[in-house]
Amino acid sequence: MLKFRPETGIEGDQTISLYDTNFTLLDWSIVVCYLLSSIVIGLWANRYVGNLSDYLVAGRKLRLRLALATMTGTELGLVTVMYMAELGFTQQYASLYLAFLEAGAVLLIGLTGFVVYRLRQSSIMTIPEYYEQRYSQSVRVVGATVMVVSGVLNMGLFLKAGSQFLTAVSGLQDEMYLKLIMTGLLLLVLFYTVLGGMVSVVITDLIQFLILGTGMVIVTGVVFWSIGWDGLSAIVTEQNGYYDPFHPENNSGNGNPIGWLQIVQMAIVIGSAALLWPTSAARTLSCQSAEVAQKLYSLSSISFLARRALPVFWGIGTFAFFASQPELFQEFHQAVETNASITSLSAMPLFLAKVVPTGLLGLVTAGMIAAFMSTHDSYLLCWSGVITQDIIAPIAGPMSQRSRILTTRISIFVIGAMLLTWGLWYEVSSDLWGYLAVTGAVYLSGAIPTVVGGLYWKRGSRAGALAAILGGLSGLLAMGPCVVLINKLFATSLNGTHLTLLTFVFSSVAYIVFSLLIPDRHAETSPNVSVNPA
Repeated sequence: MLKFRPETGIEGDQTISLYDTNFTLLDWSIVVCYLLSSIVIGLWANRYVGNLSDYLVAGRKLRLRLALATMTGTELGLVTVMYMAELGFTQQYASLYLAFLEAGAVLLIGLTGFVVYRLRQSSIMTIPEYYEQRYSQSVRVVGATVMVVSGVLNMGLFLKAGSQFLTAVSGLQDEMYLKLIMTGLLLLVLFYTVLGGMVSVVITDLIQFLILGTGMVIVTGVVFWSIGWDGLSAIVTEQNGYYDPFHPENNSGNGNPIGWLQIVQMAIVIGSAALLWPTSAARTLSCQSAEVAQKLYSLSSISFLARRALPVFWGIGTFAFFASQPELFQEFHQAVETNASITSLSAMPLFLAKVVPTGLLGLVTAGMIAAFMSTHDSYLLCWSGVITQDIIAPIAGPMSQRSRILTTRISIFVIGAMLLTWGLWYEVSSDLWGYLAVTGAVYLSGAIPTVVGGLYWKRGSRAGALAAILGGLSGLLAMGPCVVLINKLFATSLNGTHLTLLTFVFSSVAYIVFSLLIPDRHAETSPNVSVNPA
């Protein structure tokens, strides 16, 4: 184990190459054993899938502790670890604001039961199902389509992020390894998700929660032991590492500093996602009761804080590691410019590969792959379920349980192929979190007024819902290439933050205006305004 000090960096005269790693055959064996166990789980869980309710929401039988574990396992994905560590590496302590925003939003939802209590009471399986229950079938189909477009785009770079972790931590340099690992991991997740549905997802999420939790404790301990409190403070703030989040010359990754406008944007995106992001909602709708769903959010606030805060410290430790060795830092920057498989996302796993000892490194890597798989299986099942339940079934008419499960399984494979293609060729023009926030807003900006207005405003209409949902598609303009084109055509200086906020405002205003201008002929029964009607 290498020991670092803020004054001298590495003890002794040791020199380290960028691709040096403690990852050995023992670590590969640990990882392979874990992957094989996932295959066994998929085969076993397939025996317990009898109908679509079993397949999509595990028969609505999740108790609080299991729901908490699977919620954490899903939302604490490797992509979260990677992008938060990337932010910690590039922005240091400033990036912690995201952790506190999310924990506060989740806790507030848990304490009030806002939206989630009533959604669980409605006995729906997906958010678009509520669209039809409250508005109409056309709203359901349109809303589901926009949701899938947003979700698949949002998920498009998960695969590349996970593969970058494994290639960097194991010392693999060839870009071809990145592509092969992306393909292999995807095929494995497809296998057990297609077979067992939500049953296998819940079981694997529980196991992955335990493995990932162990891995995160190990990594956090190693980072603090290697760098030390003094190192985390002195190196980051004194060796050209201080990041002023409000200085105009410091970019947040999408061309603007972390000013108040971006904090507002992230508060809206994170709060909306905590309420209605489909994979989180799937856990809510799988709970035994509305009371369990509400408690799930209150308790999840702790794990949601940890899932963002701990990787930030890993990123800060990574910066401290590189900052103490200028030659290695220079080698890293050169690799970013010349090697397509190395980006700022690779910094954290390159650091762990050098400070975590053999054996433990295999366990940590298995934990990170567990995080990768727990997110992918839930997302694949969620989007495929929406395609079957909310797009194909309403259009095609009555479908048997067997046909619905088959359609869902086919959709999983189709989405998987799209993810592989998108992950191989799309290059992110900003930090990964910026990309996720923008693509997520395409769905969330329309879903928030549609669901909240439907639950708490009796005058919300079908026309308003359609206007809000379709208005969310304007969020696509906030993606990097579109921003560049808009600024070029109209000689503006807009960025992703501006366009994302405009999308939320536009969709909300559209919902209100069209609901008032084109009311439903038969007014919906007004729901009680009290959040917890029980």
